[in-house]
Parts: sequence; structure tokens; C-alpha cells
Amino acid sequence: MSSSAASLYRIFTRAEGAGSMRTVIVAMIVLACALTGVGVIRVARQHEILQLGYRLSRGTEQVRELREARRRLELERATLTSPDRIRRLATELGMTPVAPDKIRIVHAAREAAL
Repeated sequence: MSSSAASLYRIFTRAEGAGSMRTVIVAMIVLACALTGVGVIRVARQHEILQLGYRLSRGTEQVRELREARRRLELERATLTSPDRIRRLATELGMTPVAPDKIRIVHAAREAAL
């Protein structure tokens, strides 16, 4: 046997007092499984964070759209309830202003409602 082949063979032979090669292989497999598990868990967490980010982005967009719709509705309400507009429409319909002493409040009878 040549000296290089003998030295290579010595790597794989057990030295006195050394642990079994099987133990080393099992330990390496357990370590590889543990590292793989940690990697899978990390990827799952990153995926969850990404999905939550997308949901947050969609929610933020919905809030923006709702605020814009609310702003438009408030503007429309202010326009429709404008005293000048109501006065102009009443005039177009032939209504005229009434003196305050001609205004009467009519209360509905409560018994009639029952």
C-alpha cells in the first residue's frame, strides 16, 4: 500500500478511545434536520409577515377610499342643504315666504297613532 493510500485509510479507521463513526453521522443528520426545521419555520414566518403586509395595504387603501367617499357625501349634503338652494327651489315651485305670525304648529294626536 502506498503512503497516501495508507494515510487516507487511517482517516476512516477508529483511533483508540474515539467515538463511533455512526454516532458522528447520526449527530450530523440530527443537526441537518434541526437546521432544516429552523429554515422552514423562518420561511413560514416571512411568508406570514408578507401576507399580513398585503392585508394591511389593502385595508389602508379601503380606508382611503372610504374617507374620499365620505368627503364627497359631506360636500353633496352641504350643497343640497344650502339655504340659498332651498330658497331658489321653493321660489321655482311657487312657494312664497310666510310671516311668522301665520305659522302654525300642528301636533298629531297620539291616540290616532295607536
